[in-house]
Amino acid sequence: MDAWLVDLDEHAWSPARYANTGTRPGSRARATPEEGRRAAEFTRASSTRRFLRARLAVRELLGERLAVPPAELRVARTPEGKPYLPDHPHLHISWSRSERLLLLAAADTGPIGVDIEWLRPMPAALDALATVYPALPVTAEPEVFLPAWTLLEAAVKATGLGLARGAKDVDLALGPGNTVSLRGIVGHGPPDAWYGRTEPLAASGALPAAVVAVVTRDRPPMSLNQLLGRDRPMPAPTARSSPDPFVLTL
Repeated sequence: MDAWLVDLDEHAWSPARYANTGTRPGSRARATPEEGRRAAEFTRASSTRRFLRARLAVRELLGERLAVPPAELRVARTPEGKPYLPDHPHLHISWSRSERLLLLAAADTGPIGVDIEWLRPMPAALDALATVYPALPVTAEPEVFLPAWTLLEAAVKATGLGLARGAKDVDLALGPGNTVSLRGIVGHGPPDAWYGRTEPLAASGALPAAVVAVVTRDRPPMSLNQLLGRDRPMPAPTARSSPDPFVLTL
C-alpha cells in the first residue's frame, strides 16, 4: 500500500519528478471538463485552487506509481461515487481532502478507504454523527467525533457505498481515552477481514493538525509519503531527487 499527504497550498509540482517514469512535462494532467465545471461552483478562489490541485495531484501521483503519463490516466467513479481506474483495475484507490490537505492512498491487495479532517471546533458535531450513525453511544464525548467520523468515512469509502447507504454496516467500538476502532463491516466478509484505525497528525509549519483514518481488507504496514511545502526546508529539486518521505506505519 502507498499513501501520500499533500499540502495543496505550498507544494510545487516539478516535471523533474517524472524523469524516471516515462512521462514528459507536456504529458502532465490537466483538469477535465467535469472538473472545470465543479471548480466553477466554488465561491472562494482558494477552494477552487485546492480542488483543482487535488485532482491534478491524484492523477500525477498515481501516474508516477503506475509509470503512466498522468494525462493518459483515466479516473472514473461508480454510481455510488467510489473512484477507480478503468485501465488498472488491480489498483484500488481512495482520497480525501480537507482544506489545504489531501490524503491519497493506493493498494493492489484489496479495497481501501481513507479520510482526513483538519482539527477545528465543530458545534453539535455529535448530533451530526448520530444522524448518519445511530449506533453512536449516548455517552460519547465531543472529543470522539473526529476519530469516529473519519473512520466511518474511510469504511464506507472502502466498501464503495457512501455514508447514506453504508454507514449502517460499519461496526465501530469506542474505547478509553476517546479512542475508536473498527470491529468489522457487516455484509462485507468476516469481521477480521477488515483493518482500520485513526491516527493524529501534528501541526507542522503552516499545515494544521489533523486526524487521518485508513480502512483496508488486510493489514500491511502503510507508508505515508508527505510531499512537503515551501514552509519546511527542502533541497532544490533535481532530476534524481524527490521530497523526503514521512513514514507512518499503521
